[in-house]
Amino acid sequence: MSYADKEIACRECGGRFIFTAGEQEFYASKGFINEPTRCPAQRRARKYGAPLPAGPCPHDVSGMGVVRSGSPGSAASAGERRSSSRTERAPYTGRLPNGPVLARVLHIDPTGRFLFARVEPDGFDVYVHHSLFREVNVREGDQVRIQVEASDRGPRACSLWVES
Repeated sequence: MSYADKEIACRECGGRFIFTAGEQEFYASKGFINEPTRCPAQRRARKYGAPLPAGPCPHDVSGMGVVRSGSPGSAASAGERRSSSRTERAPYTGRLPNGPVLARVLHIDPTGRFLFARVEPDGFDVYVHHSLFREVNVREGDQVRIQVEASDRGPRACSLWVES
């Protein structure tokens, strides 16, 4: 496949950055399907919690990008996000089925770490950890039978069987 440089708007600083053909080829080789939504400086800040310089974004090719203090990619916000505990969230309060139920596989993480399945009669989604499906051949759209339990992050499967 042939790649060409693209200009993309950064959702953090508002400026535009170049997504090079080489970067696009690298993304494709890793199986990434989405283009970046943040410029390299914002991605680095978000990943490592690095402080950003005030003023114009160094990767902005339009001259319009300004690093905003307290933006979601800034170091202060990233630190605030990391300090909030998952256990502080309100627990899932929806009705959970008793016993195994039928579900349809909606999405499998490209790295194979998890999948989401929709419980068909009730219409809610369930998180399934890879330890429950790594030994079986499961694809998106397959029907499975799962046992659902509550967790602080929503319903999750505690067992999975593939329907024949």
